[in-house]
Amino acid sequence: MTSRRVHLELGGKAPVVIFGDADLEAAARGVREAGFWNAGQECGSACRVLVHESVAAEFTDLLIREVSQISLGAPGAGTDVEMGPMISGAHYRRVLSALEDIRADGLTFALGGHALEGPGYFIEPTIVTGVPAGAEVASTEIFGPVVSIETFGTDEEAVERSNETQYGLAASVWTTNASRALSVPRRLDFGTVWVNTHLVIANEVPWGGFKGSGYGRDLSIYALEDFSRTKHVMYHHG
Repeated sequence: MTSRRVHLELGGKAPVVIFGDADLEAAARGVREAGFWNAGQECGSACRVLVHESVAAEFTDLLIREVSQISLGAPGAGTDVEMGPMISGAHYRRVLSALEDIRADGLTFALGGHALEGPGYFIEPTIVTGVPAGAEVASTEIFGPVVSIETFGTDEEAVERSNETQYGLAASVWTTNASRALSVPRRLDFGTVWVNTHLVIANEVPWGGFKGSGYGRDLSIYALEDFSRTKHVMYHHG
């Protein structure tokens, strides 16, 4: 029997680490785009925000303003539509169940949190605030239009809490400090770490995760090598 190599991409819970010196407006726009693209049904979605406590209130206000402008609609409804429905009725019910769990945990919905009335599996763009360390919403992949916000006080805390998830697919760091922009990504245990952007995929760089996010790489020469079976034949010419 011939064995076959596999690539397993098994999900993520991407932290978006926003430091006190970050361009907050750019970060809010970035989370709007990367957190709600494809209605959050994206393994690298910017779904878990960790923002420095000194700018948390300002960033939250900016994000609410950005996300409240997202237009919803069915596929083909128009070029101004930014977000569509859940992919199926079963998944729609899973996301609604996750929202009920968030309510049961006593967390705050700063925006959204409900299904939309009418036809289709639509769920409001949702922002959850007041998320404590270790909360389920910060560690469970919802795979829907739900972004949670938690705060941190030090760089060390930001790195530690980002890494505590079982997933290791993607993360982003938002800062204008050049030293921090170099040091923090090295300490984050994720297959892809963006700096001052999120969910930008390029064919020439590898895509894949660590830990519970799977095995192997997609895209780039690394993926070709991952699926290649090398063989060495040597001849003696004596």
